[in-house]
Amino acid sequence: MLNFPVPYPGELIYSTVARAGIREGIISPKELLDDVYGNRNVIATLDLPNQLSRITRWLPSGYSVEVIAYCHTLFPLYAPFIPEERRKRCLAWMAGESRGAVHLAMGVPASIVKVPGHVRYCPGCLKEQQRIFGEYFWKREWQIAGVDCCEKHGELIHTAITRPLVDQHRYHDASPDTCPLFPQKPPRNESEMVLTQVRQLLEQRPATSPTYEQWSSHYYRLAQQSGFIRGRTHIDHAAIAESVSARWATSFLRRYGLGIDQNSNYCWLRAIFRKHRKSFSYLQHIIVHHALMPECWSITDVIESVRELPLHLPPEPSEPTGEAKHGLTSDQHDWIKMLVDQPPKKARVAAPALYARLYRYDRLWLKQVNQAQPRTQVLKRKPRVDWRQRDRHYLTKLREILRFLRADPRGPRHSQTYLLKQLGKLSTLEKKLDRLPRTRRLLARYTESVPEYQVRRLRNAWWELKNEFQHPPRWRLIRIAGLSETRLTDQARDYLHGLEENQEDTNDQRNQGQQPG
Repeated sequence: MLNFPVPYPGELIYSTVARAGIREGIISPKELLDDVYGNRNVIATLDLPNQLSRITRWLPSGYSVEVIAYCHTLFPLYAPFIPEERRKRCLAWMAGESRGAVHLAMGVPASIVKVPGHVRYCPGCLKEQQRIFGEYFWKREWQIAGVDCCEKHGELIHTAITRPLVDQHRYHDASPDTCPLFPQKPPRNESEMVLTQVRQLLEQRPATSPTYEQWSSHYYRLAQQSGFIRGRTHIDHAAIAESVSARWATSFLRRYGLGIDQNSNYCWLRAIFRKHRKSFSYLQHIIVHHALMPECWSITDVIESVRELPLHLPPEPSEPTGEAKHGLTSDQHDWIKMLVDQPPKKARVAAPALYARLYRYDRLWLKQVNQAQPRTQVLKRKPRVDWRQRDRHYLTKLREILRFLRADPRGPRHSQTYLLKQLGKLSTLEKKLDRLPRTRRLLARYTESVPEYQVRRLRNAWWELKNEFQHPPRWRLIRIAGLSETRLTDQARDYLHGLEENQEDTNDQRNQGQQPG
């Protein structure tokens, strides 16, 4: 695309693609996908899109995948709070095809903080965009949970476009029809506080993510600095809950699924001060820090300080020392006695505490002893299914189905899924197709591709119109076939050209025959 727009500051790349469609005058969603990505199956994703490497082809050289991800998606909201290896993997997925893996890896579907139900906008900001840039676009900060307002103009307005998007392949542009300029309510105090920190997250540049261990250490230190430690090491969760509840309105917390139940051991506020085994949402981090830190705190400063905390590497298994060098300990004697009567796995179930002590202090010895035990012979079961017989059965049945389908030239596309459905038990056959080699070969031979299906539809349309027209016009052929010029594949287009050329040759021969000798 020669006229692909450059993203505006703070604009979602989703919005940029939508503007590209408007500039080119493209109405069909699939045609826009074809022009931008060269792939009609791309899902139009608002927050964490993929196929960014294809978009970089149409932008100036400074726009790498990483730059687009950090400056024109919501990736920076999640990146600091996931492990570094996962952050890099998510960037790689966003560059190519992810099939929803980015959202899953970042914990978006499982998070108790849900994304807004509709695409939102600020009428006041849209007026400024129209004055400065001459057009509307979607800003990143409008689509973030916890940010319900613009501090200059007031509360955000909901569009009729729902999230997740119902039209998976359509890029909705910000236009006067989509975004009427309604009056806005005054901004809420809590939303303004969140917006201040969210903007800092959105402006951060690529950096290494802290580990779960570093986040665990940070929250323990935060409790210490705030005076919420009981005795020597115990965190006073009740006092922390009171402090957070005093700083944030209960209605605000409940709106985002972050209500605080002090009687529950599984409350998110308790979990964030325990050992981190999963990622927490940016909103959870902001709420806790705003309640426990001074007024002028900064989320980016917090992330930087967490990144600088010492890494506690897991201890490497050491060689047996002391008593273990000269003789066996009592635990080792007990373990050997147990292995006389039972295999290691059963012994481990029978004496979990003994196994845990040995695993912690004598891991190498335990591994060597367990591996030295004779393995129990596993009897091979007789297979429940005779796959050769089943292959013959499905082969015969598939041949009958194919004969029946060939007798009627109409009907849906003979895709592999369609043919397997005719056989019955679609899911089972798809999973076990590698055990049915003859059936698989027949399927591969007679499965109809999309271009072949289009050619069949055009052929049927030609025979249908042949009774009414000596030379059926092109537009009628396409309409009767249920196709369109934009959806025609190259093979179908060549077939259609062939029909037209044959008609022209027939006309030429007829005209030559009518000339006087």
